[in-house]
Amino acid sequence: MKQEITLINDNMFNVELPYAKLILTDVPYGEVSRESQGLRVLDKSHADDITFELQDFLNAIYNKADTFVIFCGNEQYSEIYAYFAQKQKEGKGTVRQLIWAKSNPSPMNAQYILMSSTENAVWFKKRGTGKLNVPMSKNYIIAPTGSSKYHPTEKNHKLLAEIIETNTVEGDLVVDPLFGSGSTGIVAKKLGRKFFGVELQKQYYDIAKERLESLWVKLNT
Repeated sequence: MKQEITLINDNMFNVELPYAKLILTDVPYGEVSRESQGLRVLDKSHADDITFELQDFLNAIYNKADTFVIFCGNEQYSEIYAYFAQKQKEGKGTVRQLIWAKSNPSPMNAQYILMSSTENAVWFKKRGTGKLNVPMSKNYIIAPTGSSKYHPTEKNHKLLAEIIETNTVEGDLVVDPLFGSGSTGIVAKKLGRKFFGVELQKQYYDIAKERLESLWVKLNT
């Protein structure tokens, strides 16, 4: 893998993360694989595997970036938001809720229940780290659902691109310590950013490595 992209197959707690302009990641939700209102079973494979305590994770990444965007499940949102709200109270930065509004939510069981059309993320920017690359940005993004071809919870690339473009400039480093099948790295590279990622599951690490190597060839031929 070329110097601008670093991929590591390991537990993120075993890795010394470099300091980044942006940490953009999606924590395992823990409640994704379940019966949906008792009507139909959802199976998201390893997306349901939580291998760490959230407080340990947040403490491990806090000193490693200027800005953070952390997608999470409904059950995790309050804990993550509260962590960064305390940092805001201490004068260390600003926290916001970031909402992904899905333009094409799954119609599963929609004749019985409201469609699940949003996902939450927590955005936090440290004090004194400069202006946004895209000023006047709102705290919601409208984008389609992601593909499940490579990973059961892959985020839509338009969504990731808007986050990366808003919070970084070309040449900045983006880090994803839980990179799944590599979507954040793919989008970061297309936008001229550097990328450093860690993934515990070997099957997804291999997929990400192949996808990013293929992208490198396309961009350099």
